[in-house]
Amino acid sequence: MHTCFRRQLHKTVRNLTDYFRERRMPYTFSLPAVIVLSFFLLAIWSLFVISFRQADKFGVIQQGVTLGQYIKFVRDPFYFSYLYRSLHVSLFSTLAVLLIGYPFAFFLSRSKESVRRILTIILLVNFLSSYVMRMYAIMLVIGNNGVINRTLQYLNLIDHPIQLMYGEFGVGTGLTAGALVFMVFCISSVLDQIDRRYEEAATSLGASRYRVFVEVTLPLSIPGIASGIIIVFLFNLCAFVTPALLGGGRFEMVSNFVYEQSMELLNFPFAACGAFVLLVISLFAVFVINRSTEKMVRGTQRS
Repeated sequence: MHTCFRRQLHKTVRNLTDYFRERRMPYTFSLPAVIVLSFFLLAIWSLFVISFRQADKFGVIQQGVTLGQYIKFVRDPFYFSYLYRSLHVSLFSTLAVLLIGYPFAFFLSRSKESVRRILTIILLVNFLSSYVMRMYAIMLVIGNNGVINRTLQYLNLIDHPIQLMYGEFGVGTGLTAGALVFMVFCISSVLDQIDRRYEEAATSLGASRYRVFVEVTLPLSIPGIASGIIIVFLFNLCAFVTPALLGGGRFEMVSNFVYEQSMELLNFPFAACGAFVLLVISLFAVFVINRSTEKMVRGTQRS
């Protein structure tokens, strides 16, 4: 009797162990991701709640719900200019990155293995190097005593240094150089997956290289372009170091506004308002680009 009970107990424990191993183990492995995601959502929710509060001059958050922070941010031209500058320079820098990055990615995907390996190493070294160091390197090029101004003065083309920094051009140049590697990797990864037989078939039917690129290669690379645009645009829109260094306090973006309001002025609700507005715009941009890409890909597949 005792032996039968032990066997039955052992069988039950084994069945339960197998059940949890087969059915519950995936949920157990996903527990760390759920915990991290919970902290992330909690931070977003806290940001959302604080943005509807008020703070006194000492930074103490008061009770009550108000839309005053959002009304102030949208109606006041001084504060709204932060958002306008961020969107303006992010859009143009993303376009510049696309125009520079696509030819580079195309050349990278069509190069020989040795050349491709060298270019990839250069991109990786640039990507893994310090972002602040890269911005200081750009300052040495476009600064008042930088390479460009000194070369122009040496050639007697200008008498005084051209103001390339501390404005939209300097910040846009830094954003373009800092985010170029993202666009190149996104596009080249898609170009590598395009079957060369499509291009060979179009060429055999009498299409020129330009027509093959426009009607075959470019439409098939749309997913890579879209992913690169999303990453680069969001990266530039939330930039903090580039406008702080290359803007010199004269051209600041929303991230600089959030830092000043929270760390210097202790106005955490107003800073949360700016951060949440930036988050909503980022989500909206991702949604619009994804929907546009889906329509373009469907049109390409139908044609």
